[in-house]
Amino acid sequence: MPISEQQPTEAELRERQDYLVRQLAVEQNTARLQSFSDELEAVQRFLEQVRNA
Repeated sequence: MPISEQQPTEAELRERQDYLVRQLAVEQNTARLQSFSDELEAVQRFLEQVRNA
């Protein structure tokens, strides 16, 4: 999920987080696993910032 000019809502971030967790559970391709993992980490950092704001 590329970060657009408009910041996603917390609900959108949680929805994306759920999607990424599901993809990590079933993905077999190592490169895609790494991509999903990297994006999940970014989403979780963003959620942490939202919580601390």
